[in-house]
Amino acid sequence: LDVHDISVLLNYERGATEPRFRHAKLREVVTAGTFRTILLQTSIWDEAKAPRTGFVFEKPRFKRNAKENDEPDLPSNMLPQPIPPLLQHLTPKQLETYYWQARNHDGCFGTVALLQHFLDLFPMSIRLRVRVVEKNKPHEYQILALQRKIIEFHLMDQKSLTLAAVLPDNKTYVSGSDSPIIHAVIGFPASNGGSMAVLDLASLQFGDVGRGFKGRGIFVLEPVEDYLSRLNQYATSNTFERAKWSDRMTDAPESDWLREVARRVKGRWDKRETVHWCGHCGAPPPHDRGLMMCKTCKRAYYCDAAHQLAAWPFHKHFC
Repeated sequence: LDVHDISVLLNYERGATEPRFRHAKLREVVTAGTFRTILLQTSIWDEAKAPRTGFVFEKPRFKRNAKENDEPDLPSNMLPQPIPPLLQHLTPKQLETYYWQARNHDGCFGTVALLQHFLDLFPMSIRLRVRVVEKNKPHEYQILALQRKIIEFHLMDQKSLTLAAVLPDNKTYVSGSDSPIIHAVIGFPASNGGSMAVLDLASLQFGDVGRGFKGRGIFVLEPVEDYLSRLNQYATSNTFERAKWSDRMTDAPESDWLREVARRVKGRWDKRETVHWCGHCGAPPPHDRGLMMCKTCKRAYYCDAAHQLAAWPFHKHFC
């Protein structure tokens, strides 16, 4: 099982059906000042000293038909139609960041549990292929899935604050207001004594500083030395060097939704030779056309040129 490719699929299926934001459209983005569309009942936003990003989402107020109900939630369909003037300036990359920044609130333990649910669908002897770029050179190795480690540590004084309000649920999700916070990632110890790779599927909860290799990916999979440097952008200090290590998450979020996501990803993985997916976002082929194929290796596929360009800094090392 290729850890990078699995992570692409896990993130796509997770984001596309996240219950807290299911079918919600983005109504407002605020990075300074006050919200125009809602009146906050909390002082956290006004009192925050760190850079702030606020979102207002609105779910449908009327029952959707079966086709609409099955439609995945994506950055590309996150805006309402017609697009409000306040949001017309947003670029596809900004929409992608905001999509994940909101959905990854308290997402680290959910992503760790999701990978655990997924791997539980395979024999205990299954092996993982880990690919990272180390010192600008490709590096890969294999380990048993059982050898992966869950790493839990504290982040002190997070350097950003995110607030996402969801209407009409009247739910508000805030990240970065408490200190310390617990963050969880997955480590893959190298069997040859090399650098351990770290997977952080919820990294974009910290905004663009959580983007993957070369600031392009939507999750982080990198050598531990690079991840330690990245943590300095997340928070003022951290306890990674004194982290809690474990083999399984015994108190994993018990969610039928996460288990269903894991089953969907396994179904897509089992069909990987015939039904491809975008190597950047994990989307399946559109109904009206196929995906773009990498002309060099003919093994990677993409939604469009923009996603191929976003994936290239990592893919070029393994193409």
